[in-house]
Amino acid sequence: MGKLTGIISKLKNIPHIQIIACGIVLAVVLTVYFSCVSCSGENKSVTDSYVSDTVSSDYCSSMRSQVEKIVSEISGVGNASVVINWDRSVTVGGIGSGSTENPQAVSALIVCDGGNSTKVKLDVIYAVSTLLNLSIEKIMVYPKSI
Repeated sequence: MGKLTGIISKLKNIPHIQIIACGIVLAVVLTVYFSCVSCSGENKSVTDSYVSDTVSSDYCSSMRSQVEKIVSEISGVGNASVVINWDRSVTVGGIGSGSTENPQAVSALIVCDGGNSTKVKLDVIYAVSTLLNLSIEKIMVYPKSI
């Protein structure tokens, strides 16, 4: 406690400490403000941001479900679980913006009953590649544990 009191007394002796402290606080506030503002210069309201996140989340969930369903229907696959990684830097337009861009898939991981068969792996990789517009090296297929 004695060191803290000593530091505070030294700070009080610095000329114009209030101005320096205000400058530091202002710099921090401006840094936080500009780091939160969109690079395009558009200020999104909290509602637009929420709508954007909801639409994006719905799209991602819907696509995962569709991929999981179609992969499970491929001959030899059986039951499948799918995980898709998304590029979240793509924004979805808010209400009334007129434009929506869905997030882009970056990679996919599929775990399925028939994942130990080379033919099944290739069938799944090519199907997911087509559905998500991914290159085949970004898709991994593994067998489910017994």
